[in-house]
Amino acid sequence: MKHWRTIIICLLMCAMMPLTCISAAEESAIDSGQVLAAGNPDLVFEQGSKTSLNGISVVSLYGTWYEMGRQYGFLMKDELSELYLFVETIIEYSLGNAKKTESIVSVQTAQTPYRISEFMRGASETSGLTVEQLQAVNAVERIGGLPKCSAVFCWGEYAEGPLILGRNYDYSEAFALLKDDVAVTVYHPSDGSLAAATIGYAGEIYAVNGFNEKGIFMELNNGKPSANIKSPDSRITGTTMLFSALFEIDDLEDWELFFNTVNCSSSYIINVADRQEARSYEWCPVGVKRGGSDLPDGLLVSTNHFVNPEWLFATPSDASSWESLTRRSNLIALCEAARGKIDDRKMLEIVETAVKDGGAMNELTVFQMAMVPETNMLWLRVIGGSGWTQIDLSGFLQ
Repeated sequence: MKHWRTIIICLLMCAMMPLTCISAAEESAIDSGQVLAAGNPDLVFEQGSKTSLNGISVVSLYGTWYEMGRQYGFLMKDELSELYLFVETIIEYSLGNAKKTESIVSVQTAQTPYRISEFMRGASETSGLTVEQLQAVNAVERIGGLPKCSAVFCWGEYAEGPLILGRNYDYSEAFALLKDDVAVTVYHPSDGSLAAATIGYAGEIYAVNGFNEKGIFMELNNGKPSANIKSPDSRITGTTMLFSALFEIDDLEDWELFFNTVNCSSSYIINVADRQEARSYEWCPVGVKRGGSDLPDGLLVSTNHFVNPEWLFATPSDASSWESLTRRSNLIALCEAARGKIDDRKMLEIVETAVKDGGAMNELTVFQMAMVPETNMLWLRVIGGSGWTQIDLSGFLQ
């Protein structure tokens, strides 16, 4: 168990070195030839299993939502305990507000769909945490601050092979302490819905990064710099709705229907892709519009501002959007320079390029990924961890 309180006090009292620094050993991890694949799990409980490499775990769950929750609680017990202690500590040392946190968790609990409630009921039986504590863990990102993030998708004339995407997941400095708690969770519900995987912190039963058995990838970027709007009525959080959609939507046209049907609770940029193309949706409480039309076919780049000119929102400044304009321009330039040659290795280079060097990675980047939906191959790197881990999701999604 980490000494969270001591670590976070140090974080609050002294300036940290840039979190994006990596070692030579970490840089070379991609060349190790190791691939995390299904088979030979490290830990098995009931129908579920956990397989790990380089500090990254893939947790495979099967059955009803209650049964999958039991499996998850046992297999991720240590990580869930660390996340709960992290939540308690950031509140205690003023990185969060106890009253605000109580309100967030209360609203989230009231809005939790039945399937997720059943999952948490199961997890509470095997994790050592109560349902209330698991709800707090599930709210850790809402408690801890706002995300930034950037994403790039290349296909057609930009990619050397099939569609490939890259992603920087950015959050507040404190989340760097959770480098051992990033995992891929693969759900196989017995209710007839699709198998789907989410990528994020332990205990997050929602979707900000997801992929399903039909080859559909989804990721979320914060859109508040463009549309900092409160919804006019009570709405289920967008991340919960996206989680549900992963198990139901098997093509891009159905994503179009989803965004035109479901009202959003906040302001997001949601990018979705199949094996052939990617689409961007600028989704906020007052509506939704397609983004990315300013780019050539075969390229989609999103950071944290809306780009559809039909919006009446003012374009935010770099200062008010975590350098969103610069990060997007940088990623476009990197892709143009490598047009027609962007494969897995080139995409990893692109997402690893720092803002100061003409990329998008920055001091708040906590983990990164790249993926080829055609092959189900995922690359995942946690900053401060053991470098890039290659994960073959094919067997896990079966």
